Amino acid sequence: MTKTIVLGSSYQDDNKPIVFNDYLDATEFSSAFVRLPSQFNYIELICKNYNGCSRDLMFAYNDPSNRNNGTLFFGYWNSGTVK
Repeated sequence: MTKTIVLGSSYQDDNKPIVFNDYLDATEFSSAFVRLPSQFNYIELICKNYNGCSRDLMFAYNDPSNRNNGTLFFGYWNSGTVK
């Protein structure tokens, strides 16, 4: 089961699942080959409504001792649940 984390908060609501739209590919965001949130063990919400746009910035990874292999995603945190 994926653990979801809101940086600086312990809040969790179980109504709407997380949606990934784009991911950071070297230097720009791309929608090609976007993975499902359920493919990660951890997802952190970095910022809701990032840069004034309607999407949220999230960081997803599998191994908390090796976060270097994580991926940045634009998408919708919604209620912070994963299905």
